[in-house]
Amino acid sequence: MGHETKTPSLPRFGVKDMVPTLNGTGFMFEVRDGYAEEWICHAGRITDPVLELGCAYGVATIPALEAGARVVACDMEPRHLEILESRVPPSLRANLTCVAGTLPEVHFEPGQFGALLCSRVLHFLTGEQIDASVAKMAAWLKPGGRLYLVADTPYGIWRNFIPTFEERKRNGVRWPGLMVGLHNYLPTPGVHKPIEKPAFMNLLDAALLARICSDAGLRVKRATFIDRSDFPALGALDGRENAGVLAVKGQ
Repeated sequence: MGHETKTPSLPRFGVKDMVPTLNGTGFMFEVRDGYAEEWICHAGRITDPVLELGCAYGVATIPALEAGARVVACDMEPRHLEILESRVPPSLRANLTCVAGTLPEVHFEPGQFGALLCSRVLHFLTGEQIDASVAKMAAWLKPGGRLYLVADTPYGIWRNFIPTFEERKRNGVRWPGLMVGLHNYLPTPGVHKPIEKPAFMNLLDAALLARICSDAGLRVKRATFIDRSDFPALGALDGRENAGVLAVKGQ
């Protein structure tokens, strides 16, 4: 008898609807926000290929494929892509291309995508890396192409960082969300072990996402906070846990 190939499975850590990454840099929400849902719907309506950066295990990529899209799925962790491919129905695999790569170094040809989703990735980058990454995203879009960005804010689990963030904003600091020593800003400081990975986070809000897109030459259509009260495990929330932006490349 031959040996059966074992299908890789999603890792779990006991919190409903949250899947940890394999590289220790966070987790994937299994409940999609409105920006991801809009990207999925739009991807299924257009003939151009679409791109998801930081796709993890495919929470947005797979429904986009099911909607009829041709998807390039990119993630820094090849093992995530292996799991993603194993979860895609065989009938849809011809419409999926997986690329292992890290922002801002990853490269795609200019002007090839009709829509791009980058969810909960930018806050792991320095300000310089964010600007370089979004400039690249703008170049990869076709004229009229849509960019959807989602990022963490200080108003979720990092709420103890809010005073520092808001004071820096008032003082005109360009990247007010740069946060080092993450364990110090969790809801119960002093009881957590030091967080070594990631070494920092660069928290954003709706206004910062809009600025980033405008600086990249994109036209901002909408920038809002995102209510993630659908994840009670995150603690007491106020509806500003994530932020998102929709921006369009000029014709």
